[in-house]
Amino acid sequence: MISGVFVVVLGRAVVSDLDALSTAQNDDISWNISQLEVELLKLQNVTLEVMQDPDTDLASFRKRYDIFYSRLSNLSQGRLFHSLRERQDVQAALRAANSFLEMNTPVVDGPDNALRFALADIRSDMIELSPLIRNLALGGVEHYAQNEAMRRDKLSQTLIRLAAAILVLILALAVTAFVLLKLFRTGERYSHENAVMRSRFEAAVNSSLDAVLVVNTKGQIIEFNGSAESVFGYSRKEAIGGDMADLIVPEHMRDMHRKGMQRFLATNEQKVIGAGRLRLEGLRKSGEIFPVELSISLAETEGERVFVSFLRDITQELKAEEDLRTARDKAQESEKAKSDLLTVMSHEMRTPLNGILGSLSLIDQDNLTDRQKRHLNSIAVSGDLLLSHVNDVLHLSSLTAENSLPEQSSFNLQDVIDDVADSLRANAQARNCVLHVNALSGLPRLVRGHKTSLQQCLVNLVGNAIKFTTDGTVIVEIEKLPDDRYEIRVSDTGVGIAPQNLPRIFEEFVTIDTAFARENTGTGLGLAITKRLVEAMRGEIEVDSVLGEGSLFTLRIPLEDLDTGHDPDTPKLSTAITSLPPGLRALVVDDNEINRMILVDMLQDMQFVVMQAADGYEAIDLVAQHPFDILLLDISMPGIDGTETLDQIRLQDTQWNRCPAIAVTAHAAKQDHDTIMQADFSDLLVKPVDPLHLKTALKGILIQDAPQDESGEENNARLDFIERFGHKVYMRHAQDLGTQVSELAQHLATAKEPSAEIRQTAHKLAGTAAVLGKVELTRLLQTVEGTSQIEWAERREQILLDLADAVDQKT
Repeated sequence: MISGVFVVVLGRAVVSDLDALSTAQNDDISWNISQLEVELLKLQNVTLEVMQDPDTDLASFRKRYDIFYSRLSNLSQGRLFHSLRERQDVQAALRAANSFLEMNTPVVDGPDNALRFALADIRSDMIELSPLIRNLALGGVEHYAQNEAMRRDKLSQTLIRLAAAILVLILALAVTAFVLLKLFRTGERYSHENAVMRSRFEAAVNSSLDAVLVVNTKGQIIEFNGSAESVFGYSRKEAIGGDMADLIVPEHMRDMHRKGMQRFLATNEQKVIGAGRLRLEGLRKSGEIFPVELSISLAETEGERVFVSFLRDITQELKAEEDLRTARDKAQESEKAKSDLLTVMSHEMRTPLNGILGSLSLIDQDNLTDRQKRHLNSIAVSGDLLLSHVNDVLHLSSLTAENSLPEQSSFNLQDVIDDVADSLRANAQARNCVLHVNALSGLPRLVRGHKTSLQQCLVNLVGNAIKFTTDGTVIVEIEKLPDDRYEIRVSDTGVGIAPQNLPRIFEEFVTIDTAFARENTGTGLGLAITKRLVEAMRGEIEVDSVLGEGSLFTLRIPLEDLDTGHDPDTPKLSTAITSLPPGLRALVVDDNEINRMILVDMLQDMQFVVMQAADGYEAIDLVAQHPFDILLLDISMPGIDGTETLDQIRLQDTQWNRCPAIAVTAHAAKQDHDTIMQADFSDLLVKPVDPLHLKTALKGILIQDAPQDESGEENNARLDFIERFGHKVYMRHAQDLGTQVSELAQHLATAKEPSAEIRQTAHKLAGTAAVLGKVELTRLLQTVEGTSQIEWAERREQILLDLADAVDQKT
């Protein structure tokens, strides 16, 4: 078809070219160009005659001039001469001729006397113009001769292409005939193959494991394979021609089947047909009803619509599914039992740990021998280690249950990493290791993410690196990636990990060193917890290691950059820390005598008046009889738990029934804490209870903080630090702070403006000063941290003087 169209187009082109060649248009054009020169010569002759005979009439001159003017205008503006005017030699001649006309036309159209006077000049101009006009004529003849030759060449090429197209068309017709012949033979072969396939299909249907039934629109069975005979119990002879509904459809489903058939025949509405595999019930010849999986499709054979049904007895499959569901339910029950076991173990292990660690915290070691102190310290270390193992197992259990992470908060990422490094630096020094923290790119002041989870990941990774490195180096590097993620790398020069152990490193309860005399002990849960925390934070973690040379753990997590100058970790000094007044009344409720004893001793050390109860009923009676300032209620107690006890106390008709209450529990799971705090508790403490945590909770509940002046604020913070850690420790930290601030002032004295490192140092020192109660020094350091370049230039001298005064003040 394409060849035919091409031939038609070429034929029309040939006809058009022949018509163009049949005309003498180019001859006429050449003649017109030549006439321009002739008219110029005639004009010259007329001009000479008029000049020789002054009495000659000028009308003949003007006539010849007008004819020359007309010829030249036609050549300059006519459409037929467009291609000629594109030649540069023609353009030069036309410009000269047009200049001749523009200069002399006003004279020719003017008075006769003026014209006669100018005839000599006009003739002179014509003589100069004559060679140009001749060149114009010769150029025109040459130009159109070339055009004519090109048109003849074009016609020749068109004829050649037409011949080629005709040849291609002939070949295409021959190929088409060959293809048609081949298709005809292929069709015959396909027809034969279809017949073979039909016979094979019929054989496959007859040998199919599924029962295959073909039913016409009247509901009569017209095909019934061998599997159908086995499934339903009818022979093929019995089934063919029978009504399908009467033979294989259970009696309670026959009306629905017939209505569906009638609806389809009337409206072509398909509900079961083409709907895939459906589970229904079938009827055997014996009358047994059994489950079947059915699919129905619509087909047309010999002009008649038929329904092709595939049926399978799924009695065994349903039994297998039921067995699988039973196994799943048992597995879920086992998982729940494991979770319940962990919860019970948490409570039951934390209860004795509360007694051990609580008693240790209350023992006055001043009067003990060094040997006794070592034994007590061993007990404390072992108790803390056991508590950490319990916490690891519970944390892993909570992550396995896909509990959500704590809510996100804003924090200083550099500070978090520095704090982790500072907390583990003593461990590194004990193993003669050097611990470095490097920030490889500019970090934002604040980010938003899961701070607590990130801290735990870093503690696990850095702690592991230190634990397996002796006389080496541990490096923590942090870098901001282009995709708004942060990469934290923890590398060490320790023992390394064997290649075969790398795939197992993040599995639960995996400890690579399993020898009886292994140096490093643990539950093998740290890295497993780390991996799950990282994945919960939508991050990733990977490890690379060379045995004997060290390991590299790479952590990548997404964190949101916060463009703000406020640092949430900067200590707030608007409220004062004060001591608890003596004589406050407390009620301790716990079914465990040791736990009660520990809490009572802690409260009495804080000068509380303490009463105790062994269960919730006794506590309700005591609150009804005595006023209390605070209640400490154990949650898990026989008979009535702590939550219900508090509810009953709130219902009492006493003026102190609204006194605050603290929940004390051995349950460590976050969801348990959330459930407990839904009651009217003011705070929650987890066993084993630490005296410092208890005191902090009591202060937060019982003391109404009020704004104070700076001197009172500083004094209270200082006294609270001394009360907790002693005067010697306070003086040591105060002297260290003074030394560090002096060094900072020396750097500032030589700096044009505070660098990022100086601002970071000022931020850390401000936190230390706040804890020590040095309010003015804290504000000065915060000023150094947050001062812009312009403000620093203006206030530099005064800030340096103020820093020097603050350092010189007595501690």
